[in-house]
Amino acid sequence: MPKLVIIYGTGSHNTERMAVAIEEGARAEGIETVLRNVNDANRDELRDADAVAVGSPNYNHAMMPTVKKFLGGLSDLDLSGKAGLSFGSYGWSFEATQEINRILTACGMEMVQDLNIKRMPGDEELELCRRAGSLLASKIKK
Repeated sequence: MPKLVIIYGTGSHNTERMAVAIEEGARAEGIETVLRNVNDANRDELRDADAVAVGSPNYNHAMMPTVKKFLGGLSDLDLSGKAGLSFGSYGWSFEATQEINRILTACGMEMVQDLNIKRMPGDEELELCRRAGSLLASKIKK
């Protein structure tokens, strides 16, 4: 069964809400999902994944330090052939998702899109997240 691993950092739970909605959208497509806060994430789980979604809120015009540290530990991991999604909440700019995208692309992943939601996601924004999860799941089911 295709598998999506979702890893996120969160400060005020906005990016966590996004991660849960992405998982809901992917599960609705019938794929296996793993949802982890970055503090509990294990890079070895990415080896068995067909797709990886990584999220971070923008924090001082960058991704959260915990997400940056986790991604820094992936430099020797070959993620070629896996689909990817960067996502996060923001207030003013998109540096976090842009940097996640750059790092995952450098690991060989094919990124499907960046998903940015301003501040706290409401019902409409959470539906966008579910659609992103569904899109990612559809991509790896083929």
